[in-house]
Amino acid sequence: MKDRDYLWCLVNQVLDGEERLEQLCPTCRARALEERCPVCGGGKDGGEGMENPSFDRERFEQLKGGQGR
Repeated sequence: MKDRDYLWCLVNQVLDGEERLEQLCPTCRARALEERCPVCGGGKDGGEGMENPSFDRERFEQLKGGQGR
């Protein structure tokens, strides 16, 4: 395939995706455009319950108070 053939395929994939979104009601369209986890489908907003295992709360509190240096 030539470069223009790859470009043609890519453009048509984008247009096909837009056509599918246009068929949805506004509520479903908004939900389809949200970033979601590919495994569980949950929102990827990093909401409560997300915790960085390498976060050092004690060190954070020291630095927050201006101490520790």
